[in-house]
Amino acid sequence: MFEKKSKHPVEVVDITSPAMNSMLGRYFIGQTGMLYLGNKHDAWGGIINPSNSGVNLYFDIFTITNFSSQNFTGEIWLNAKPPKKSTISATVTPSNQAISPPPRPKAILEYAGYITEPLTKGVNIFGRIVAPNSTLVSDSHKGSIIIAPGGSFSILLKSPGQQNITGTIVLTWWEEKL
Repeated sequence: MFEKKSKHPVEVVDITSPAMNSMLGRYFIGQTGMLYLGNKHDAWGGIINPSNSGVNLYFDIFTITNFSSQNFTGEIWLNAKPPKKSTISATVTPSNQAISPPPRPKAILEYAGYITEPLTKGVNIFGRIVAPNSTLVSDSHKGSIIIAPGGSFSILLKSPGQQNITGTIVLTWWEEKL
């Protein structure tokens, strides 16, 4: 039998995996400090890709932990402007601990608690209910959410009422040079 060959070029697509990026030292895990919300105050955590970073950020997984006895909502935002008063997280590390010295991310993980200002700009792409005394784990996005320099991936924890709530956010991503 003979095969008929196509006259059209075949497009080859390279799908990048988190495991490969971990081996290369480009996969990072970061956690916010404790986030406090309640009594009409929200909390926020996110990855900021600085405008001069020279990398695209490929988002993978997020977790939201609720240490309280009341549920709350987590809103996922792309390219929102972060709150004015935020803290840079000290708990960001490459997932590949065998590389010495360890690579440092270009992106910055920031967070803020007891905020009253709404997120501005950006797009709220979806929300999730976070059950009491639990951790919500997202499906792996496998890099399908790409944040260019100057952009961000944010999670806004919405106050459900008067009760004070404590939580944390963990984010994972990799970075590739432009």
